[in-house]
Amino acid sequence: MKKSLVLAALVLAGCSQLPAPERVTPENMTAKDMTTTKPVQPAVTDESVPNSETTEAVATNFEQIFIDNDVSFSGTLPCADCPGIHYHLNLHRDGRFEVRQEYLERGDITIIKGIWLLEKRNLHLVNQQHTLPAFYFSSNNRLAMLDLAGNPISSALNYQLTRESTFIKLDTRQPMLGLYLLKDNQATFTLCQSGESLMVANTQHHLPMMRHYQQDQRFRNSAVIATLIGRKSDDEQGQTQLLIEKFEQFWPNAVCPDPFSEGKLQGIVWRAEKLAGRYLPQQLNVRLIFDQQDRFYGSSGCNNFNGNYQQQANRLNIAGLASTQKFCSDSNQLEQQFSRSLQAADRAEVNGDKLQLFKDNNLLIEFKPALN
Repeated sequence: MKKSLVLAALVLAGCSQLPAPERVTPENMTAKDMTTTKPVQPAVTDESVPNSETTEAVATNFEQIFIDNDVSFSGTLPCADCPGIHYHLNLHRDGRFEVRQEYLERGDITIIKGIWLLEKRNLHLVNQQHTLPAFYFSSNNRLAMLDLAGNPISSALNYQLTRESTFIKLDTRQPMLGLYLLKDNQATFTLCQSGESLMVANTQHHLPMMRHYQQDQRFRNSAVIATLIGRKSDDEQGQTQLLIEKFEQFWPNAVCPDPFSEGKLQGIVWRAEKLAGRYLPQQLNVRLIFDQQDRFYGSSGCNNFNGNYQQQANRLNIAGLASTQKFCSDSNQLEQQFSRSLQAADRAEVNGDKLQLFKDNNLLIEFKPALN
């Protein structure tokens, strides 16, 4: 019986061995083999993406967001009392950020720098002097603004910034107001808003400002308030300097506004914010100063003006307004309306950081201190 079982096992083992496949070589291939054999192609699916610098830089769509390249986001977010706030946000891969905020039709431009922090998909912009909104990566290419509770804002209005296809350098030019001082052909400019003192680079746009200062005997070796368009830049030694893009004018007898002092009419460079209840367009940069000698002067961006005034308590009387007569098609109508309103004013009130001019208790013009 045992012999029979062993014999059966050997037979089955022999049947289970498969013959080795014959190796196909060019010598033993038949004509049929050569016509039917085809090379195997790799499967191609819709999910295959060619590798490139662009695809490598795109953040993942999973729970964690990675910023492994310098990226730019932009968009216009809602504003309570203006058409919108335009944002240009740059996130650098080394953890730095810089943002340009521009309040449309108000001419307010702020450049803020700091560090960014990621908490899963939440983006926090950290700066000690400014409070900035937080954002949420709703996708790789969109940032949604968060409310104070840290939740995405649900609204019919647009609260999102969109990623640019390429990295775009920030436009750092902005209006500035500060104290200009020239000594031994080296100028410094101290910003009224922050108190930061900058060396002024001797560029072609600085030369007209320098000549004006040197030719006016009142300014000799004295700091004087000036308004200009400029931007900060680091020199070869890493020192921050001021590059002047456009010099506007000097304001003799003016001082930097003090937000903690009681409001006063004289000695402050005022910028017109509203005319007849509406914000003035940013290109109509109306600024004026009332000095201690019962004179006022200013600029509307296109024309310069000056005149006399008398003040008793809140009563105000404007007289002898004179202006240059340059024609600027985009602003002349508003300039004329401003001149008429200024001459019609019979009362001036400084409330907090606002100067308001009235006629028969009707608000005509509203100003704020020109901080930049």
